[in-house]
Amino acid sequence: MSDDTSGTPLVPHITSEFLLWLWWYSEHREGLFRLSDPVGDVTLWIDDRLAFRRPSDSRLTAVMTGDNPSASLEARAALAGGKVLHELRIGMKRDEREFFVTLKGPSLHFQATKLPPVVEKGEEEPIHSRLYFYDELALIVGALFQHFGELRTSEEWSDVVPLIQAWVAGEQ
Repeated sequence: MSDDTSGTPLVPHITSEFLLWLWWYSEHREGLFRLSDPVGDVTLWIDDRLAFRRPSDSRLTAVMTGDNPSASLEARAALAGGKVLHELRIGMKRDEREFFVTLKGPSLHFQATKLPPVVEKGEEEPIHSRLYFYDELALIVGALFQHFGELRTSEEWSDVVPLIQAWVAGEQ
């Protein structure tokens, strides 16, 4: 399925569930994700952008930005009203390095990426450092998606769904 503007209706995609799970998990585990090696522990938080769409629509129907939009009543109302996440801006910390990225659409495109600062020493070192940090960011997001995929295909998922539903409804 494509998220273009051709008028073809889109259906919810597994990445919408992944983005919702990231949001829920980050709030219920104080943002700590214990991932398998080589990534290890990562702290994740929802940053300053959430974008929703209706499952049958290709265009965004609600965008929340600013300081802590994930705590807003409007964000929960969008979920409770049946909208799905299409974009989610997250911040992550691994060791002492912080990354920011907007995960967008069914392909989880990286947008508005902010990598840790590079200490410039030589002419070529900054580009190598930036490439290393980008690879590290991709490794972290891949490990998060793998963790989600393993959970999503396990029997444990049936225990997680009611917890997420209760959270969306404001019961937790």
